[in-house]
Amino acid sequence: MVSVSLRVSIRKRLFIGITAAVCISLVGQLAQGIQMSTRIVVAGAAETGGFTSGQRVTIQQKTALFPNTLSKNSNLTKLKVSYYGTKGETLRLTSVKGELALFKSDSRGDLWLPTWYVSKEAALAKEISPLSLQLRSSGSIYLTPGSTVKWPISQTGTSLIAVAKWKDWYGVMISPAKWKEDYRIYRPAMMWVRGSDVTAKKAMPDGLLDGNSEITTDVVRNLTEFLFKKGTPSSYVKKLLGEPQARETSRNQEMSSNKPMILGETWRYEQRDAHYTVTFSPSGKLTFSEWTIPGNGSFERSFSPGDDYEFTYRFAAVPPPKTLKAKPDWRNQGNLNFTFLLEANEDVLLLKGDDGGYSGMHDNSSLYAIDRGTGKKLWQEDAGFGWYTAVTDKEREYVTMFSAYNPVVKDYVARVRHIRLSDGKVLWEVKPKNEFGLTMTAAQDTVVLDEPLDLNETKSLLSVLDQETGKERWKKTLSGEHRLLNQGTDDPYVLIEQNGQLTAYDPETGKAVWDYKVGKKFMDDPTQDPYFIGGYRYNPVSPADMTTRWMLLGKEWVLLNTETGEREGVYPADEMERFEVLNERYLLVQRALNGKYFSGATDYESVLYDSLEDRELWTVKGKAARGAIEGERVYLTLNGIPAAVDKETGSVIWKMETISKASDDLSHLVGSSYGILDRYLLLSLGSDLVVLNKDDGRSLGRLHNVITGNVDLREQYARNGALNVTDHEVLVGTVNGAFIRYDAEELKARLDELFERME
Repeated sequence: MVSVSLRVSIRKRLFIGITAAVCISLVGQLAQGIQMSTRIVVAGAAETGGFTSGQRVTIQQKTALFPNTLSKNSNLTKLKVSYYGTKGETLRLTSVKGELALFKSDSRGDLWLPTWYVSKEAALAKEISPLSLQLRSSGSIYLTPGSTVKWPISQTGTSLIAVAKWKDWYGVMISPAKWKEDYRIYRPAMMWVRGSDVTAKKAMPDGLLDGNSEITTDVVRNLTEFLFKKGTPSSYVKKLLGEPQARETSRNQEMSSNKPMILGETWRYEQRDAHYTVTFSPSGKLTFSEWTIPGNGSFERSFSPGDDYEFTYRFAAVPPPKTLKAKPDWRNQGNLNFTFLLEANEDVLLLKGDDGGYSGMHDNSSLYAIDRGTGKKLWQEDAGFGWYTAVTDKEREYVTMFSAYNPVVKDYVARVRHIRLSDGKVLWEVKPKNEFGLTMTAAQDTVVLDEPLDLNETKSLLSVLDQETGKERWKKTLSGEHRLLNQGTDDPYVLIEQNGQLTAYDPETGKAVWDYKVGKKFMDDPTQDPYFIGGYRYNPVSPADMTTRWMLLGKEWVLLNTETGEREGVYPADEMERFEVLNERYLLVQRALNGKYFSGATDYESVLYDSLEDRELWTVKGKAARGAIEGERVYLTLNGIPAAVDKETGSVIWKMETISKASDDLSHLVGSSYGILDRYLLLSLGSDLVVLNKDDGRSLGRLHNVITGNVDLREQYARNGALNVTDHEVLVGTVNGAFIRYDAEELKARLDELFERME
């Protein structure tokens, strides 16, 4: 069974209200700006002393903005520049001190601008292709051409790179000694040198990241920082950096999920010590870039310099993987960011499309089918920002979909539709009275609806429909708190827990078949938590027999036979524990060691529990998750880092190389379950589908043109349907709307070829 619970909430209305208020505020600021525009001036070189408080000026060339005023005593390698002023930007000056003017910004704070950059003379400066300059040791570094603020060349050394020219002056990059400090990114500033102080100059070679360049990564990084901006053409990037090692379809560049996706192209430059990616719009204009650099110590989030949020630095917890080019069998491009496999038969794959938005900002989701052999989309049903639930029949030939919202009429319309997978034909439709709070699941040959009869949900109507016809078989009124424990059409009975008792009802007649005494409620069922990632991993391409399964009943987790109502195993329920079911025998338990709630703890351990022998086999430090048993090994992640442990002893056989501390929790990086492909392990880690050597955990790299990731509130969908591997195929969901199929044998042969080259 597949269940989607994404609903419009009070948060949505609050978000809309806040957005409206911000827009009103921006309109007011715009009006104020129009009134002030009559005072904008362009200062001449000789007018730098004539500024007044409140005067607005226009920047004529890109320049560094300094957090402190500069003097001859300033250290050029410690200027701590985070922000750039851009050509055409207008500013209102607060005060002027010598050759620098102060301006204030609510978002950027107090910053100093060299006044030369708002002069007519600055407008004559030209960007040039980077030149490597040699300077005489007796020369000076000037704040601006002809400035009285200058520094001896000894502060920077005699080798500098010029990126601009004005008359006989060169604009040179001055790089900070520490470009990352105190959780901030510091950027190169441009200063000036006299042409007469240049003793030699040499054009820097094109293709600085093409693999043959001898220029250091730090120098290239500084050049990209200063020379690239949003809108830079791809031709310029290619000239400077060379041909990328890989070109890929970009992430969705449209920030509004109410608008169609915009997919451009991402170029990957993969150096030994860092990776650099640049992303272009469909018209070839730069929209995003990211430097991926191995971290140092504890895990750090991504950073953007200043307010250029499109240009980021990511300090990777694991070494950046190189791209492995392997041709897929087919690639289907959907129209929503996230794609997850829900169900499959021999001919059809049933998928969930999702925009990835949080509750209250979620606008679109879809249910669609694609041909398993060709990748061609067969049909699609959109659910808008309402929630939907989808359950298939036992043979996976039909799907029954409950949706709360109809985006065609733009209104809430509760519908239960029975759809043929092969062509999307609706065979029957039922319209419940109340779309809010309705639960749909299935039992053998039936669809089960639980429909609240009041807003407080103190009473509800249970309706059991014939799956083939949609006709009602029987109904039952339920009062007070209850749970419907069905997982799907493979369940033999309708399972209802109420008043301390679990009862199995015949789906044909509604008669009670067996009862199980549950007792008083002990704790909330963690499987209902949207962030829950434990329980069973449902495999859409090869569903397991769920006749006997674990469920929370009173103060125990019970391994219950749903055919007979007999208990076949038990594990004590604990508010501070969560577990994954590796198989009917083994549970991988995560245990919080501090805090009041499981999710709020900072210290965890993990246990492999053997239900057959009723004992804990071993304990490891941290969160062990995404477990998969193969032979005598358990492949899992330890605080998000891939590892293999001995099934009997828990000893770590290998753990993927990482730069982070052992105490760092990187679980958020994991976006799928493991896929086992012969000698290889596949796993979504960060934005990459990585390939590991199963024997020792070495990383071969990442699959080309597969952009993956995790998304809040879709944890179970990612765990079940982001990556599925069979003997014949590898099926991969992405975060840029693509769903991809590889032929398993062809992919394995390609990986063998690449692996042999590494040996």
